[in-house]
Amino acid sequence: MIKANCEAKLIIDDMRQTMEELTDMLLKIDKTRPVPVYKQIISQVKTLIEEGVLAAGHALPSTRALARKLGINRSTVYLAYEELQAQGYLESRPGSYNIVFKRRKEVSFQPESRSIISWDKLSSGRANDIYETFLRFSPERCALSLSGQRMINLAALDLDPRLYPVREFRKCVNQVLRSFGPGSLEYGAHRGYKPLRNYISQRLRLHGISVSEEEILITNGAQQAIDLIIRVLAGKEKKAVVESPTYAQVIPLLKYYGMKIIGIPMKEDGMDLAALERVLKKGKIRFVYTIPNFQNPTGLTSTHAHREKLLGLCLEHKVPIIEDGFEEEMKYFGRVDLPIKSMDEKKIVIYLGTFSKALFPGLRIGWVAADKEFIERATAIKRFSDLTSNNFAQVVMSNFCTGGFYDLHLKRLHRAFRKRMLAALESMDKHFPDCVRWTRPVGGYTIWVKLPRKFTEKELGEFLSPYGITVSHGSYYFPKPGPSEYFRVSIASLNEEEIREGIVRLGKALKNLLKISEERK
Repeated sequence: MIKANCEAKLIIDDMRQTMEELTDMLLKIDKTRPVPVYKQIISQVKTLIEEGVLAAGHALPSTRALARKLGINRSTVYLAYEELQAQGYLESRPGSYNIVFKRRKEVSFQPESRSIISWDKLSSGRANDIYETFLRFSPERCALSLSGQRMINLAALDLDPRLYPVREFRKCVNQVLRSFGPGSLEYGAHRGYKPLRNYISQRLRLHGISVSEEEILITNGAQQAIDLIIRVLAGKEKKAVVESPTYAQVIPLLKYYGMKIIGIPMKEDGMDLAALERVLKKGKIRFVYTIPNFQNPTGLTSTHAHREKLLGLCLEHKVPIIEDGFEEEMKYFGRVDLPIKSMDEKKIVIYLGTFSKALFPGLRIGWVAADKEFIERATAIKRFSDLTSNNFAQVVMSNFCTGGFYDLHLKRLHRAFRKRMLAALESMDKHFPDCVRWTRPVGGYTIWVKLPRKFTEKELGEFLSPYGITVSHGSYYFPKPGPSEYFRVSIASLNEEEIREGIVRLGKALKNLLKISEERK
C-alpha cells in the first residue's frame, strides 16, 4: 500500500511538473488590462481545458508555484482555482492538488429540443385535461389583422392601463419603504396583512356585508380565491351548480377537481330559479356559484328579489353559495342592489372580491369573506400551497386605500366607463344588424351578443380578423365547448374612440358574415 501511494505521488508530481511547464508557456497575464488578473487566469485555463490542451486528470501547478512563475500574489491564484472548482473545471485532491475535472458535456441551447420524459404519460389524467383546455384558450392578444390594420381587442377583460393611478401608487410604495423598511419585505400572516383585512372589512359594510377581519382571507387574486373555495368543498363526482353561461376559468377548475358541473340557464334577472329548485330537490349539490352583479360574460345583474329567493332556496337545502363579487364596485347606472352576502344571517354565503378589475391586476390581491371556520379551513390549504400572499403588495395596497386614493380612483373610473359603456351600446344600436341581440349592462365591462345561428370559434375568428377585430367566443363560457351563437364583447381595455371604431368594424363584419351564411343555406 505504501509503495502504491508513493508511485501515485511520483506520477502526480511528474504530471504537475509537466503542467507547470505547460501553463508557464500558455498563460499570458497582462497586468495593464482592466480585467482582474484572477479572471484572466480563469478565462485562459477554461479555454485550455475546453480545447483539450489540459486533459482531464492532469494536475495543475500549486498555487505557490504558479504565483511564483507568473509574478503575482498567491491569493490571486487561489481565488482563480476556487472559482474554477466552483464552475466544475477543477477538483481538489488531498495534498493541495488541483486536478482537471472530466466535465459532462454542456447541453447547447436548442429551442425545439424535447425531453426524453413522456410528460403526457407521467401527468395525471386531470392534469392532461386541463393542459388541453389551456392550449385551446385564445390568448386574446393580437397586434395587427391580416389586412395590416391595428387590431381592436374587444375580447380582453384587462383594465385599461392608461387609467392606472401610478403616481399615487408610487407615493405609497415610497412611504411604505420609508416607514416599514425591510419589515415590509418579510413573510406576511397566512390570512393576509391585518390592516388590509380590516380595511376590506370596513369597506364591505358599505355593501351591507358585516364580517370581521378574522372572517377575511387575502388571496392571490380572485382566481386563487375560487380555487381555494373549490378545494375546500370539492369531491370526486360531486355536483356543482353554475350559471350557464358562466365565468370561463371556473369551468376547468371544477373539471380538474373531478366535479360534475350542472349549468342553470341565465334569464334577464339572473339564473333560472325554477330550474335551480328542481336540481336542489334532487340533492347532493356541493355549492352554487353565482355572479349577481354584471355577470361575466353576460353583463346581467340580478334583482334584489331574485337574490332573496336564491338565498332562500339554498338555505332550505343547506347548500353554500359562492358569490363572486369581482366587479362589485363597478356600477354606473341606476340603483345599487346589495350583495347576497348582505342578507346572509346563517353564514352560508362565501363572498369573494378583488382589486384586479378596478385597479392593478398585476398586484394579484383578492379576498374571501366567509364564516370563520371556513376561512380557517381555506387558510390551512393556502398555508401549505403558497405559504402567504405577497406581503409588500398588501402593505402598499393598505396604504393606498386608507390614504383615500382608492376612492378617488373609483370616481374617475366610474366617470370614464359610464361614457365608454354608453358609447358601446349606442354604437351597437346604430351599426349592428337587426337580427343580432345583446344585453344592456348597468355596470362592469362585458356585453353578451347573440347571433341568429351558431359558429365555431375558428369560423368566427377567421371572419373577424380581416376587419381588425377580435371578440371572445361563447364556447368558453359553457361546460361543453362547441359551436355557439354567442360571443362576449369587453370594453375594459379600450377608450371611447377605440370602442366606437371597434363596434363599427364589428357591425360591418357581422352584416357580411350573416349575409354569406344566409346565401350558403
